[in-house]
Amino acid sequence: MLFNSLLLSSLLLFPAWVAAIPRQYDVSNGTQSCEDLLPDASAFPDTTSSGKFMFFIRVQVIEGKQAELEDVISNIDNFVKSGAEPDTLTHRSVRELGQDGNPTGFYTVIEEFTDKEAFITHLLSPAGCRLLREGPSLIASQNLTLVDEF
Repeated sequence: MLFNSLLLSSLLLFPAWVAAIPRQYDVSNGTQSCEDLLPDASAFPDTTSSGKFMFFIRVQVIEGKQAELEDVISNIDNFVKSGAEPDTLTHRSVRELGQDGNPTGFYTVIEEFTDKEAFITHLLSPAGCRLLREGPSLIASQNLTLVDEF
């Protein structure tokens, strides 16, 4: 199944979009809610031929923010590895290197979920909310591509 990459790219190119959204706080426990920060996933299909949702996400970090972004991504990796998200099947992050072996400022994240709802649940987790809140100050650009196994 082919997807319009421009449409998919625009769905989660959220640094500027998220920065413009007012933040809400959960007064019951003093933590920041992030439901209002969720990207609109309505353009994603409800199902794929494999029944899973898999994304390749390529991120360019803002110069000087590499350590902060790596901390946020590592937090997500650790949260997923803890078993707190059983419907997140894969979360793998890599730093891209140039031919000289030095980091280029680009990162690739591979995520696989059992379904669309698991993707939303992942974003609403404490680790996902942290990314939604802090991402706009760390990410210069982002390209998300929905892919499917065959």
